[in-house]
Amino acid sequence: MLIGLSKVLFFSHKFKALSIALAGMLAVIAILYPREISSKKLTAVAQVRSDFNWLNRELNQQIEQLKDFFVTHDNLDAQCTEQTLLELRKAHFKIPNIAEMGIMNPEGELVCTSWKKLEQPIRTAGPKPPKTSELRFFGPIHTSFVGESALVIAKTRSDGYEINALLPQSILHHQLEDLDRPYNYIVIADSHSGVPISKIGQYSLPITEPLFPISMPLMLKGSTFDDGEAHLLVAEPLADLPSLSLIMAIDEEKLYRHVYIPSLSSLLIYTITFVLLFLLARSYQKYYQSRKSHLKDAISQGQITNFYQLIWDTKSKRFASAETLVRLNDPVEGMLTPNFFLADIEASDLLKEMTYKIIHSLIQDADILTKQLNIEKVNINITGEHLKDAHFKTLILKLNQLIPVLVLELTENELVELDNQHVIKAINDFKAQGILLAIDDFGTGYAGLQYLKSLPLDIIKIDQSYVAAIGTESQLATMLDALIELAKTFKIDVVAEGVETQAQADYLVDKGVYLHQGWKYHKACLLSDI
Repeated sequence: MLIGLSKVLFFSHKFKALSIALAGMLAVIAILYPREISSKKLTAVAQVRSDFNWLNRELNQQIEQLKDFFVTHDNLDAQCTEQTLLELRKAHFKIPNIAEMGIMNPEGELVCTSWKKLEQPIRTAGPKPPKTSELRFFGPIHTSFVGESALVIAKTRSDGYEINALLPQSILHHQLEDLDRPYNYIVIADSHSGVPISKIGQYSLPITEPLFPISMPLMLKGSTFDDGEAHLLVAEPLADLPSLSLIMAIDEEKLYRHVYIPSLSSLLIYTITFVLLFLLARSYQKYYQSRKSHLKDAISQGQITNFYQLIWDTKSKRFASAETLVRLNDPVEGMLTPNFFLADIEASDLLKEMTYKIIHSLIQDADILTKQLNIEKVNINITGEHLKDAHFKTLILKLNQLIPVLVLELTENELVELDNQHVIKAINDFKAQGILLAIDDFGTGYAGLQYLKSLPLDIIKIDQSYVAAIGTESQLATMLDALIELAKTFKIDVVAEGVETQAQADYLVDKGVYLHQGWKYHKACLLSDI
């Protein structure tokens, strides 16, 4: 049976450690994973932008070379001399992706190509040269010179003639296909109308916002397109030919498909976090169980010891009350005050057991306290949880029969469930038996005024920090007077804690505070040492 119980406890503790480690790892994931996704998305967008910039740069360089040639050769002889043919052929071979170059007269007739002078001008499908010096395009048109559709890039010369170049559609397509990423489409389009001039993929447009005209670089994220999908779109007019724009779009689902898979480094971080938290939790549980077992043994073996600090009545000039304090008589470390063990007692859920022990000891000490030392009131510290405990209530009522006046002290920071029926009944039953209720360390917490209003208080014990401020210019000194007046208003007795000097005692008496507790009068000690 014991072996089976030990196995259950072992697996229970292991499960708790696993739960803590898992919760900690999930917390780390909740913090780091969204950041990783965001970073990966930014990287994916940056890669798209990089692809776009590369292709845009290639196109702009090509257009820039054409523009430079057109400007620097504005005065080429339109009669197609040998020098003209030589210059056109040199440009043909120097500028990439050009299939043909030519010169047109003001009537829109082709008079010269890079291959030969035409015997008769040929009427083309293009418009007459406009009276503008800006670079322009038209087409694509089908031309017999290259045997396929081609985009025409042209510029009107100062003499009204036009110099132009043919960019075959197949070469433009090949340029657009150089990218490895699976883009939905890559398009060179009319910047004003959006009509595609050259395209790869299925061309679609956003339905939630207008895209054209395009006059500056833009990027759309998360927009729904007319194909029903959300795309990331990048677009920008060509630098020297802004009437044309490069547009690139990719389905965001495809783009972000891999960003949700954690990286190996992230998985390693999550794993290390889990392992470390598990080991720490197991280590803490072992310490906790060991500490709890040690404290439980200390309670059961009588190492919890009652100390008493007497309270001086300046009116009757005698010790009329005593506060019950607790010490842990550790066989190794000696007599320990609560600040060395009380937090562990509370964390180990042993506060009630310790209180039972204190009350049992107080029951044994009651005869000496009341009959030999003539102590009329005995104070004991409790918490809000004690008021809901039936066994505590039984012990208190038993103790009350042995002491003339029993006082239960609640600290101001202690949470008391004022709407709990068990708490209300316990307080009423205690009051019916003549047990007094006090607030300890008054003025240091957040619930003092609420307790003054809601609890049937008999005594407030002013914290020693206010007493220490007597004779100083501290705000606490001013607040001390206010607290004393507040208690008088509610007709509640006042005990001053931490009284150490005669000056403090005289000041308190002058203010009408006659019950003093502190080292000036008595230091907490064993009953046998009083």
